[in-house]
Amino acid sequence: MNRFLISFLTLCVIASPAISQSTTVPTEKNATLPVEATADNLQVNNSENSAVFSGNAKVIQGVLDLRADKITVLFEDGAGNIKAVTAVGQVKFTNGLETAEAQNAQFDVVSQVVTFTGNVILRQAQTILTGNRLTYNITTSRSQMSGNVKTIFTPK
Repeated sequence: MNRFLISFLTLCVIASPAISQSTTVPTEKNATLPVEATADNLQVNNSENSAVFSGNAKVIQGVLDLRADKITVLFEDGAGNIKAVTAVGQVKFTNGLETAEAQNAQFDVVSQVVTFTGNVILRQAQTILTGNRLTYNITTSRSQMSGNVKTIFTPK
């Protein structure tokens, strides 16, 4: 957290429009773990290699948990592997230590990058960040918030 605070104070001084920080996340996250998807409804479109989960939709992979009104899963041609996940409406993502909420999210499984847009809220221990866009790299545990960024830090 000290790294984040130093970065934050430095960015305040130079009036940067974005915040970057690094945090520690449980090691159970791994792109090779099974992915479990559930919802009230499922629509599969084989010609588009997609599955749409709607109503209380959630996708879980290890400690990673993505929930939304609607989650669309895109598969690689012929391989059956998931290549991307799109979430729309009341999106909530957690990695076990941090929670992000937004209107929309896009998860690229190969790069392990999640991009949140629309009224983004990121909660980390004693810090709450809000903004228009959050990009989070699951592998490196690095994130960047941009667009109308606000930070609330509560000291212990």
